[in-house]
Amino acid sequence: MKEKLQYISNNMKSYRIRMGYNQEKMAQILGISRITYCDYEVNPQKLKIETLQDIADILRCNLSDFFVQISVTESNGIIQRNES
Repeated sequence: MKEKLQYISNNMKSYRIRMGYNQEKMAQILGISRITYCDYEVNPQKLKIETLQDIADILRCNLSDFFVQISVTESNGIIQRNES
């Protein structure tokens, strides 16, 4: 379970960066404080599934994308799923 929480945390950040958003922008879109959004990235167990779905919608990914290990190619922002 702890591994999946780490995937969520890492993937939220990776997808956010890919979209060119900082934590302040995500918080603004969600209507929450930056501190709350930052806490979601660091401690995703505090997230309600509805909020996680809202974040996935904003980041143009599927909810399931948060639960697998991904890698980001820095040069072109490509996100690859590592489903092992």
